[in-house]
Amino acid sequence: MARKPRRAMAESRLPLGQQQEGARFPAAPAKAGLPMDYADALGAIKRRIQEERLRVVLAANAAMVVLYWDIGRMILERQDRAGWGAKVIDRLAADLREAFPDMKGFSPRNLKYMRAFAAAWPESIG
Repeated sequence: MARKPRRAMAESRLPLGQQQEGARFPAAPAKAGLPMDYADALGAIKRRIQEERLRVVLAANAAMVVLYWDIGRMILERQDRAGWGAKVIDRLAADLREAFPDMKGFSPRNLKYMRAFAAAWPESIG
């Protein structure tokens, strides 16, 4: 069986999407045609974005530390009040992993670290 030439194959393909006569794709203007203070404005915007990204990461990290302390405190309270043991922590770890499969950090070992963290700092950190 003879193969079709590439050009014939390309012409026989159906175009995807909409086609419109005279359609144009916008392009950024040349740097030479920009206002004099453009570079300063761009630099300020980039710095602001970087600062905000860092602030968001730091806030998220601080929130996770408070969450881990609070989980540890809850485990400590229940161990004192209800006599929770290692088996309960193992079950809690499995249930948390099932409830939040996209999150890491809820292994039995990490839950015990959270408990130790709350025991080391008994005053609220939040």
